[in-house]
Amino acid sequence: MKDVLEFLVDGTSGIAPGGVSGACIVAGVCSTGEVGRGYLLGKSSDLTALLGVGPLVDKLRDLFAAAGQNPVVIAVPVTGADGGYITPVELTGDGPVGTGSGVPVDNADVKVMIVLGGAIGVATAKVSLDGGATYEATAEVPENGQIAIGATGATLALAAGDLVADDVYAFTVRAPIGPITRVGTGPVLTAAGTVKAAADVIFQVMTAGGLNSGTYRLSLDGGDSWGVTKTIPVDGAILVGTTGVTITHPAENAVAGDTYSFTILAPVPSVTSVLDALETPLSLYDVEFIYVAAPSDSSDWAALQAQADVLWNAHRPTYFITETRLPFDDETIDEWAAALVAERQGFAGRFVAVVSAFGEISDSTGKRLTRSGAGLAAGRLMAIPVMRALGRVRDGSISQLSLPSLYTDAHQAVLEAAGYITAKRYAGLSGVYWGDERTMADATSDYQFLTVLRVVFKGVRLSRIAALKSMYDEAGDAILGADASGLAYLRVNIENALNVMVRAVPQEMAGHKVAIPEGQDIVNNGVAVEMTLIGIPIIRSIKLFANYAYSGSAFDPRLK
Repeated sequence: MKDVLEFLVDGTSGIAPGGVSGACIVAGVCSTGEVGRGYLLGKSSDLTALLGVGPLVDKLRDLFAAAGQNPVVIAVPVTGADGGYITPVELTGDGPVGTGSGVPVDNADVKVMIVLGGAIGVATAKVSLDGGATYEATAEVPENGQIAIGATGATLALAAGDLVADDVYAFTVRAPIGPITRVGTGPVLTAAGTVKAAADVIFQVMTAGGLNSGTYRLSLDGGDSWGVTKTIPVDGAILVGTTGVTITHPAENAVAGDTYSFTILAPVPSVTSVLDALETPLSLYDVEFIYVAAPSDSSDWAALQAQADVLWNAHRPTYFITETRLPFDDETIDEWAAALVAERQGFAGRFVAVVSAFGEISDSTGKRLTRSGAGLAAGRLMAIPVMRALGRVRDGSISQLSLPSLYTDAHQAVLEAAGYITAKRYAGLSGVYWGDERTMADATSDYQFLTVLRVVFKGVRLSRIAALKSMYDEAGDAILGADASGLAYLRVNIENALNVMVRAVPQEMAGHKVAIPEGQDIVNNGVAVEMTLIGIPIIRSIKLFANYAYSGSAFDPRLK
């Protein structure tokens, strides 16, 4: 039937597909969330009601504090294991090296002294659990070279070779609930429980007395803030906030002014449990980056880089942010920095960024706990456009973070050169600022900075979706080359998508060039499109040259 027919011509208005900037997944351990479920959160979400307590909740508070007005966050709870650690073994002497292993279940400052040298199985040794103050009875070193360290859950494994008399093997075993240090003359306290969250605990006796009569106050952040004064319960069981730990006070009189302190280490996930928990959320949500809120090492980074490669190959460019461990007990900042530099030497990955900055962080609950600043870095990234440096001074200091007093410019420079994201102080400015937004890419990569990675990832996402409009389209007359109708339409769509970044305010890219090389065999090979994304340079160093001249002299530049 002949009539006036209507047709909708779509895709010609200039609207370009959106990106995923300002959206991220945060994975970590918490006390009540469902493992592997993605919780969509905003700044007004009740984190405690949804996720309970734990590292995930702490880092989410940091992120939201720095993330601007409209962050989109998907929180993913992960299965965690007890915290605690066994430090590397230090050998004083010339014998074979030793390594510590096991699961720390009790605290000890271990020293193993070789008493009688000789072959393993013949030599003898004695073990101290208190840093050498006292030693257990001397015993023969087992034939397998493995010395059990009391009831700590740790074992010292000695390498093959003859042991040397008077050599000392020293290391530290820290359980999730650290040793209780007492200042005073009162009774000995104990602490136990299943740890849910980290804390620096101080228990202070306010008035002397026994159960149901003496009073105390409790701090969970090393004395920066205190709870109200309470009476010691009749059963002596004192809950340490929501950490899952209980202090037990014996049926003895407390002494006024006595102070007890200990550290609770947060539960930690394995990288396997992180990736398992991320499987379902990643099938549902597309985000700019994934923040793994847990200490990590080079083997973890390698697994995260492999997952980032999988996402890249699935046309979903995504990078990972994670964090380093904190210093061990009795480990100096120098030793900690050297260990991180050595850890970095075993890995290179351009889609992984690792934050080494740590210190006391103030959060919205009023507590100040020592932890990684990675949550604050992730929040800052969500608040700034893709081409902006994390450390732009105009964006202000990291007001929530206080760096350790012994952390110097030298530590920052060494760690930044190794590829970590660091925090720094500037002479003349108050507060702490971010350094370079480094990735763990190797020294020859173009993607050593997140500013480059973020711009390219956004450009690739926009241009790919725009290019999909031309799938199975007619290329046009091959004689016309790149000006053929189908090819021209493809090029214009990609240019239009990239112009979103060029014309953004503030500008995210200085420009771009999209070219379709001539003479392609489109029938057999498809179409190759070359895109050059022209980035906006970042001022990473400024040099001021000052000259001095007397007024009216021959060198006065105003007279020239």
